[in-house]
Amino acid sequence: MDKREGHLPAAIGGLKVRYRFGLISDTHMPERWHRIPETLPEIFAGVTMILHAGDVGELWVLDQLGAIAPVIAVHGNDEPSSTPHHLPAKQIVTAAEQRILVWHGHYPDRVDELESRRWPDIRPKLERIAQHGRQVEARMVHFGHWHVPLLCEIEGVLLVNAGAIASGNFVTRQLVQTVAIASLLEDGRFHITHIDLAGCQLHHPPDVTDTDFVTAAQPYIGSILAPELEAELPRLRDNPILLPALRRLAPRCWWGGQASVSRTDLIMEIEQITPATSEQGELLAILRS
Repeated sequence: MDKREGHLPAAIGGLKVRYRFGLISDTHMPERWHRIPETLPEIFAGVTMILHAGDVGELWVLDQLGAIAPVIAVHGNDEPSSTPHHLPAKQIVTAAEQRILVWHGHYPDRVDELESRRWPDIRPKLERIAQHGRQVEARMVHFGHWHVPLLCEIEGVLLVNAGAIASGNFVTRQLVQTVAIASLLEDGRFHITHIDLAGCQLHHPPDVTDTDFVTAAQPYIGSILAPELEAELPRLRDNPILLPALRRLAPRCWWGGQASVSRTDLIMEIEQITPATSEQGELLAILRS
Protein backbone atom coordinates (compact mmCIF):
# COMPACT_ATOMS: atom_id res chain seq x y z
CA MET A 1 0.00 0.00 0.00
CA ASP A 2 1.18 3.52 -0.76
CA LYS A 3 2.64 4.95 2.44
CA ARG A 4 0.57 8.09 1.93
CA GLU A 5 -2.61 6.08 2.45
CA GLY A 6 -1.67 6.11 6.12
CA HIS A 7 -2.95 9.69 6.19
CA LEU A 8 -6.47 8.29 5.81
CA PRO A 9 -8.22 6.36 8.59
CA ALA A 10 -9.23 2.83 7.69
CA ALA A 11 -12.94 3.70 7.74
CA ILE A 12 -12.66 5.84 4.61
CA GLY A 13 -9.55 4.33 3.10
CA GLY A 14 -11.64 2.85 0.31
CA LEU A 15 -12.88 6.20 -0.92
CA LYS A 16 -11.08 7.75 -3.84
CA VAL A 17 -8.94 10.76 -3.00
CA ARG A 18 -9.39 13.31 -5.76
CA TYR A 19 -6.81 15.82 -4.53
CA ARG A 20 -4.31 16.13 -1.71
CA PHE A 21 -3.15 19.52 -0.49
CA GLY A 22 -0.10 20.08 1.68
CA LEU A 23 -0.88 22.78 4.24
CA ILE A 24 1.90 24.84 5.81
CA SER A 25 2.25 28.20 7.52
CA ASP A 26 4.56 30.46 9.50
CA THR A 27 7.91 29.35 8.15
CA HIS A 28 9.55 32.73 8.91
CA MET A 29 12.70 31.70 7.04
CA PRO A 30 15.58 32.29 7.39
CA GLU A 31 15.21 34.78 10.24
CA ARG A 32 13.51 32.39 12.68
CA TRP A 33 14.16 29.01 11.12
CA HIS A 34 17.18 28.28 8.98
CA ARG A 35 15.98 25.73 6.44
CA ILE A 36 13.10 23.61 5.12
CA PRO A 37 12.74 20.70 7.59
CA GLU A 38 14.31 17.52 6.24
CA THR A 39 11.16 15.45 6.72
CA LEU A 40 8.92 17.80 4.73
CA PRO A 41 9.57 16.36 1.23
CA GLU A 42 8.59 12.90 2.49
CA ILE A 43 5.47 14.18 4.23
CA PHE A 44 4.30 16.18 1.20
CA ALA A 45 5.30 13.55 -1.37
CA GLY A 46 2.51 13.15 -3.92
CA VAL A 47 0.37 16.15 -2.90
CA THR A 48 -1.39 17.94 -5.73
CA MET A 49 -0.43 21.38 -4.43
CA ILE A 50 1.07 23.06 -1.38
CA LEU A 51 -0.88 25.91 0.21
CA HIS A 52 1.15 28.32 2.35
CA ALA A 53 -0.93 30.46 4.72
CA GLY A 54 1.55 33.27 5.24
CA ASP A 55 4.49 34.56 7.26
CA VAL A 56 6.59 32.92 4.59
CA GLY A 57 9.83 34.82 5.11
CA GLU A 58 12.01 35.25 2.04
CA LEU A 59 10.55 34.10 -1.27
CA TRP A 60 13.14 31.35 -1.77
CA VAL A 61 11.07 29.35 0.72
CA LEU A 62 8.39 29.00 -1.94
CA ASP A 63 10.98 27.92 -4.51
CA GLN A 64 12.11 25.10 -2.25
CA LEU A 65 8.55 24.03 -1.53
CA GLY A 66 7.90 24.24 -5.27
CA ALA A 67 10.48 21.50 -5.80
CA ILE A 68 8.02 19.20 -3.98
CA ALA A 69 4.76 20.37 -5.61
CA PRO A 70 3.22 23.55 -7.09
CA VAL A 71 2.71 26.23 -4.44
CA ILE A 72 0.06 28.86 -3.78
CA ALA A 73 0.92 31.32 -1.01
CA VAL A 74 -0.37 34.42 0.73
CA HIS A 75 1.50 36.93 2.86
CA GLY A 76 1.24 37.27 6.61
CA ASN A 77 1.63 40.20 8.99
CA ASP A 78 5.26 39.52 9.93
CA GLU A 79 7.19 39.27 6.69
CA PRO A 80 10.41 40.76 5.32
CA SER A 81 9.62 44.16 3.85
CA SER A 82 9.50 43.02 0.21
CA THR A 83 7.42 39.84 0.57
CA PRO A 84 3.94 41.42 1.01
CA HIS A 85 4.43 43.29 -2.28
CA HIS A 86 4.69 40.00 -4.16
CA LEU A 87 2.03 37.86 -2.45
CA PRO A 88 -1.72 38.47 -2.04
CA ALA A 89 -3.45 38.72 1.33
CA LYS A 90 -5.98 36.02 0.38
CA GLN A 91 -6.26 33.36 -2.27
CA ILE A 92 -9.10 31.09 -3.35
CA VAL A 93 -8.33 27.60 -4.59
CA THR A 94 -11.11 25.58 -6.22
CA ALA A 95 -10.95 21.81 -6.72
CA ALA A 96 -13.81 19.44 -7.55
CA GLU A 97 -16.29 22.30 -6.98
CA GLN A 98 -15.00 22.88 -3.45
CA ARG A 99 -13.51 26.26 -2.57
CA ILE A 100 -10.61 26.67 -0.17
CA LEU A 101 -9.76 30.10 1.22
CA VAL A 102 -6.06 30.51 2.02
CA TRP A 103 -5.49 33.43 4.39
CA HIS A 104 -3.08 34.26 7.20
CA GLY A 105 -5.94 35.43 9.42
CA HIS A 106 -4.50 38.63 10.87
CA TYR A 107 -6.09 42.07 10.95
CA PRO A 108 -4.68 44.33 8.19
CA ASP A 109 -4.47 47.26 10.61
CA ARG A 110 -1.89 46.74 13.37
CA VAL A 111 -3.97 48.67 15.93
CA ASP A 112 -6.89 46.32 15.31
CA GLU A 113 -4.56 43.32 15.50
CA LEU A 114 -3.16 44.37 18.87
CA GLU A 115 -6.63 45.14 20.18
CA SER A 116 -7.82 41.65 19.17
CA ARG A 117 -5.11 40.10 21.34
CA ARG A 118 -6.61 41.65 24.46
CA TRP A 119 -9.53 39.23 24.19
CA PRO A 120 -8.29 35.65 24.76
CA ASP A 121 -11.46 33.62 24.00
CA ILE A 122 -10.97 31.56 20.87
CA ARG A 123 -14.60 31.11 19.81
CA PRO A 124 -15.08 34.72 18.55
CA LYS A 125 -11.77 34.50 16.70
CA LEU A 126 -12.87 31.31 14.96
CA GLU A 127 -16.24 32.83 14.09
CA ARG A 128 -14.42 35.71 12.42
CA ILE A 129 -12.30 33.28 10.37
CA ALA A 130 -15.42 31.33 9.38
CA GLN A 131 -17.22 34.52 8.36
CA HIS A 132 -14.45 35.31 5.88
CA GLY A 133 -14.85 31.81 4.49
CA ARG A 134 -18.60 32.18 4.12
CA GLN A 135 -18.17 35.48 2.27
CA VAL A 136 -16.49 33.61 -0.59
CA GLU A 137 -18.56 30.41 -0.16
CA ALA A 138 -15.48 28.42 0.84
CA ARG A 139 -15.94 24.95 2.26
CA MET A 140 -12.58 25.17 4.02
CA VAL A 141 -10.35 27.96 5.35
CA HIS A 142 -6.66 27.26 5.75
CA PHE A 143 -5.19 29.97 8.00
CA GLY A 144 -2.02 30.54 9.98
CA HIS A 145 -0.88 33.28 12.39
CA TRP A 146 -1.65 31.43 15.63
CA HIS A 147 1.24 28.91 15.56
CA VAL A 148 -1.27 26.42 17.00
CA PRO A 149 -2.52 23.41 14.98
CA LEU A 150 -6.28 23.37 14.91
CA LEU A 151 -9.21 21.63 13.25
CA CYS A 152 -12.87 22.50 13.76
CA GLU A 153 -16.06 23.31 11.89
CA ILE A 154 -17.91 26.56 12.50
CA GLU A 155 -21.29 27.11 10.82
CA GLY A 156 -20.50 24.75 7.96
CA VAL A 157 -16.97 26.03 7.29
CA LEU A 158 -14.05 23.73 8.03
CA LEU A 159 -11.25 25.70 9.72
CA VAL A 160 -7.72 24.34 9.57
CA ASN A 161 -4.56 25.75 11.06
CA ALA A 162 -1.58 23.60 10.09
CA GLY A 163 0.52 24.92 12.97
CA ALA A 164 3.95 26.47 12.42
CA ILE A 165 7.56 25.74 11.62
CA ALA A 166 9.15 28.77 13.31
CA SER A 167 8.65 30.88 16.39
CA GLY A 168 6.15 33.72 16.39
CA ASN A 169 8.60 36.16 18.03
CA PHE A 170 12.10 36.49 19.45
CA VAL A 171 11.36 35.37 23.00
CA THR A 172 9.59 32.07 22.25
CA ARG A 173 10.27 28.79 20.49
CA GLN A 174 7.92 26.56 18.50
CA LEU A 175 7.77 23.44 20.70
CA VAL A 176 6.04 21.27 18.08
CA GLN A 177 6.51 21.83 14.34
CA THR A 178 3.49 20.64 12.38
CA VAL A 179 2.03 20.72 8.90
CA ALA A 180 -1.19 19.18 7.60
CA ILE A 181 -2.56 17.30 4.63
CA ALA A 182 -6.07 18.01 3.35
CA SER A 183 -7.43 15.10 1.31
CA LEU A 184 -10.46 15.94 -0.81
CA LEU A 185 -12.47 12.74 -1.12
CA GLU A 186 -14.75 11.71 -3.97
CA ASP A 187 -17.84 12.42 -1.86
CA GLY A 188 -16.81 16.07 -1.49
CA ARG A 189 -15.58 15.83 2.10
CA PHE A 190 -12.18 16.95 3.32
CA HIS A 191 -10.13 14.70 5.58
CA ILE A 192 -7.46 16.60 7.52
CA THR A 193 -4.34 15.03 8.99
CA HIS A 194 -1.84 16.97 11.07
CA ILE A 195 1.71 15.67 11.12
CA ASP A 196 4.49 16.35 13.63
CA LEU A 197 7.65 16.89 11.61
CA ALA A 198 9.74 15.18 14.28
CA GLY A 199 9.66 11.60 12.99
CA CYS A 200 6.70 12.19 10.62
CA GLN A 201 4.29 11.22 13.40
CA LEU A 202 0.54 11.82 13.20
CA HIS A 203 -0.52 14.67 15.47
CA HIS A 204 -4.01 15.08 16.92
CA PRO A 205 -4.66 18.69 17.97
CA PRO A 206 -6.88 19.03 21.04
CA ASP A 207 -10.29 20.63 20.68
CA VAL A 208 -9.72 24.26 21.66
CA THR A 209 -12.96 25.68 20.27
CA ASP A 210 -14.27 26.85 23.64
CA THR A 211 -11.04 27.61 25.45
CA ASP A 212 -8.73 30.62 25.61
CA PHE A 213 -5.68 31.29 23.48
CA VAL A 214 -3.12 30.89 26.28
CA THR A 215 -4.43 27.42 27.08
CA ALA A 216 -4.52 26.44 23.41
CA ALA A 217 -0.97 27.67 22.79
CA GLN A 218 0.63 26.13 25.87
CA PRO A 219 1.63 22.78 24.24
CA TYR A 220 3.09 24.53 21.20
CA ILE A 221 4.72 27.81 22.26
CA GLY A 222 7.37 28.08 24.97
CA SER A 223 9.67 30.83 26.22
CA ILE A 224 13.38 30.84 25.38
CA LEU A 225 14.12 33.17 28.31
CA ALA A 226 15.51 31.87 31.59
CA PRO A 227 13.01 32.42 34.44
CA GLU A 228 14.92 35.33 35.98
CA LEU A 229 15.03 37.10 32.61
CA GLU A 230 11.39 36.31 31.89
CA ALA A 231 10.45 38.07 35.14
CA GLU A 232 12.35 41.18 34.05
CA LEU A 233 10.78 41.37 30.59
CA PRO A 234 8.00 43.87 31.44
CA ARG A 235 10.61 46.35 32.68
CA LEU A 236 12.86 45.82 29.67
CA ARG A 237 10.36 45.66 26.85
CA ASP A 238 10.43 49.33 25.79
CA ASN A 239 14.21 49.61 25.56
CA PRO A 240 15.21 49.83 21.84
CA ILE A 241 18.37 47.79 22.43
CA LEU A 242 16.49 44.73 23.72
CA LEU A 243 14.86 43.36 20.56
CA PRO A 244 17.98 43.48 18.36
CA ALA A 245 19.96 41.74 21.11
CA LEU A 246 17.37 38.99 21.50
CA ARG A 247 17.18 38.64 17.72
CA ARG A 248 20.89 37.77 17.70
CA LEU A 249 20.67 35.43 20.71
CA ALA A 250 17.49 33.50 19.82
CA PRO A 251 19.01 31.18 17.15
CA ARG A 252 21.14 29.61 19.89
CA CYS A 253 17.89 28.18 21.28
CA TRP A 254 15.91 27.71 18.07
CA TRP A 255 18.43 25.48 16.32
CA GLY A 256 21.65 25.76 18.30
CA GLY A 257 20.70 23.44 21.13
CA GLN A 258 20.87 25.99 23.96
CA ALA A 259 18.09 25.54 26.50
CA SER A 260 17.45 29.22 27.23
CA VAL A 261 18.82 32.75 27.08
CA SER A 262 20.12 33.82 30.48
CA ARG A 263 20.60 37.22 32.04
CA THR A 264 24.36 36.72 31.58
CA ASP A 265 23.91 35.93 27.88
CA LEU A 266 21.95 39.14 27.40
CA ILE A 267 24.42 41.28 29.36
CA MET A 268 27.36 39.92 27.34
CA GLU A 269 25.52 40.53 24.06
CA ILE A 270 24.63 44.11 24.98
CA GLU A 271 28.17 44.87 26.15
CA GLN A 272 29.43 44.13 22.64
CA ILE A 273 27.34 46.88 21.07
CA THR A 274 29.44 49.83 19.90
CA PRO A 275 29.34 52.74 20.12
CA ALA A 276 27.82 52.83 23.59
CA THR A 277 24.46 54.59 23.95
CA SER A 278 22.36 55.81 26.85
CA GLU A 279 19.79 53.12 26.07
CA GLN A 280 22.51 50.49 26.30
CA GLY A 281 23.65 51.81 29.67
CA GLU A 282 20.09 51.94 30.96
CA LEU A 283 19.41 48.33 29.94
CA LEU A 284 22.66 47.08 31.47
CA ALA A 285 21.90 48.88 34.71
CA ILE A 286 18.53 47.16 34.97
CA LEU A 287 19.98 43.74 34.18
CA ARG A 288 22.74 44.12 36.75
CA SER A 289 20.52 45.43 39.50
